[in-house]
Formats: sequence, structure tokens, C-alpha cells
Amino acid sequence: MAIPHTHEHPCDEETCAVHGMLLVVGDHRLYFSHLPMFSMPEHRFQVLLEVTLGEEVEEVLRTDAKTTGNDTYTFEPRRFPIVELDPADGGPVRTSMVGTIFRGHFERGGESIAEDVTARIQRVAHFRPLDPQAHHDNAGRLSYLCFGGAGDLFLAHKITARPDFDQVVRVHMAPGTVEHAPGTIVPSDVLASDFDLAVPVIISRVDTPAERLTENTTATALFDLPVTRSGEHSFTVQLRIDREIYLEIGELA
Repeated sequence: MAIPHTHEHPCDEETCAVHGMLLVVGDHRLYFSHLPMFSMPEHRFQVLLEVTLGEEVEEVLRTDAKTTGNDTYTFEPRRFPIVELDPADGGPVRTSMVGTIFRGHFERGGESIAEDVTARIQRVAHFRPLDPQAHHDNAGRLSYLCFGGAGDLFLAHKITARPDFDQVVRVHMAPGTVEHAPGTIVPSDVLASDFDLAVPVIISRVDTPAERLTENTTATALFDLPVTRSGEHSFTVQLRIDREIYLEIGELA
């Protein structure tokens, strides 16, 4: 049974904590990206959510972003068990959370712009526990998770093992560069659709902070889409990195 969780309630589950979220502001949609840490068990999760905040709050947020030119916003929710966001077995159980929106990082001098905000969860695009015992493969390929859709396309670095880094960038596909590996063009309906679930994206670089995607550059990316009824839709494309919204290295060392 879905539980709105719009009020405080006892929280004894081991993953119960203040799970800070990066608030990603798209032109048409809003997303949360959980701010993970390897050092604390309750925060060892990479989670991407699509959310709504209500018309009034969203107007305040977008006006603030337009007026200040700020890219980084965070959401400080009330304590809750993050496992309630796990979509396994038909979940998630949690359908909303209440908290405060900050311009900047809520733990690093950010300024509150809206309080007692109810964030309603529209979908869980990605949910995965992080293994603190895993070892990072510096020879592995640079990998991201793509979420959003046409006009609102974002990549979150796929966190695997410490030491690692958390990064979110806004991108767009360069026109005329999308192809199947053999050279056939991908159907337009695939490209126009939204990525309701985060799609793995692989860049032919080593997976280190120094090789991460950077603003105002272009990279060849392989979108590893699943096989559907109409066939295999994995494709390569030239991605233009418009801007970096967030970068964190120290918390994932």
C-alpha cells in the first residue's frame, strides 16, 4: 500500500536519515538525485527520481533560477528510510516527502527559498545500493545514467565503487549523429521518447574524475537501450555537454 508520508512519523529503519537530494531543474520536468556517501551505510544508494513540487513552488524555483542564473539547488527532506523508494516488488512505497529547497548545497551555505515543500514522486528512474567493499576499476569505461527526455536530457555519473565521483550534467544530442553501431538510423520514435528509467550510457574513456564529461565539449556516447518488441535500439550519438550542474568527489572517496 502506498503511504504519502506527508507528516513526521517514527523512523527506526536502519536507512532512516536526512537524505539530501540534488534538485535538477529541467525546462519541463524536475528530478531528484540522491547525494550518496560511502562512509555512512544509510547513504550508500544511488537514486534518481522524477518529482513535482506544485505549481506555486515550481514557479518560485524557476523564477529564482532565471533571475540568479543559478544551476545548483538541493532539497533537504525530513528523515525517512531510503529503502522506501526501492521499486522492487511493485514499489515504491513512498509517494512523497516534505522538506526545504535551497539555492546551493543545503549543508554548504545554501540559502533557503521554500520551506515545507511537498515533493510528489512521479517515478523512480534508478535505485541501486552501493557496495562499500567493491574496488573501483580505473581501467573501466566511463559510464553514466541518462534520464529525462527531448529538451530535458541529463546524465548522472554511474557510481560503482570507492573512490568515485558524483556528477550531473545537462546534454543534448547533436543533430544527424545518431546511428546504430552497424550504421543504420535509429527510429525517430525511440529518440523522441522520454527515458522513464535511467539508460546506461558509455563513453570511451577511463572512469576517473579527470576524464569526466566537461562543459562545452562533445563526446561519442553509446546508449545501451534494452531490446524491445521492435528490436534492438542501442545507438551511438555525439553528445554536447551544455553544463555541469553538480560535482562531488570527496564524499565518495
